[in-house]
Amino acid sequence: MRLRDRWIRATGDLLLGVALGLGSYYGLTTLVGSHAQEVLRDEAAAVAPYRAEAPDKVLEPPDGPALDFSGWHEEDEAHWRSLDAGAVFGRIVIPAIGLDTLVVNGVSTADLRKGPGWIDWTDLPGPEGTCGISGHRTTYGAPFARVDELVQGDTIDLYSPYRRYRYSVTGTVIVRPDQIEVVAPTEHPSLTLTACHPPYSARYRIAVQAELVEVRRVSGDAP
Repeated sequence: MRLRDRWIRATGDLLLGVALGLGSYYGLTTLVGSHAQEVLRDEAAAVAPYRAEAPDKVLEPPDGPALDFSGWHEEDEAHWRSLDAGAVFGRIVIPAIGLDTLVVNGVSTADLRKGPGWIDWTDLPGPEGTCGISGHRTTYGAPFARVDELVQGDTIDLYSPYRRYRYSVTGTVIVRPDQIEVVAPTEHPSLTLTACHPPYSARYRIAVQAELVEVRRVSGDAP
């Protein structure tokens, strides 16, 4: 066999090995992420009135305000401030991309293996500031794999044990990792979802920005 043929064959074998190795790696992280979400669901189910299997029934009084923050400080803020790192922070539902998953408290490497995480130096969902949530696009269940498909007007629902926070997407930007202004406080309460961009690369970040349009209390009884 000529040297060139041996080189081509060796290179092909190497690339095949790399591909199989990457496939095994991404498959393993998917299993890890799936198991972590199962554990989180068990934890969430123990926190009344939060229901892990389905968002609680939303109470929508016909004449009630769209942004109802009554009792917010005593309930949601107190609950979130009491959480340990990696604990269940809430539930995020994005119908446009078929996402329905639990969010954890924090964005350490260990936290993000469980699911999307609340960036703990950003604002809480509530009457002011920007809430930031970060997640993986290609590993550990890839919860934010399709965030690049979101367009203006798509809804993002974030559930606490007591309220549903509904956000409406306003736009998407691509930034460098050090451009943290995408999660800076804004005049109107808002949400920013961040993830690495493009997929399989950490060179940039995709940031989906949304503004809060509705806050409703939820019932403790699952629908």
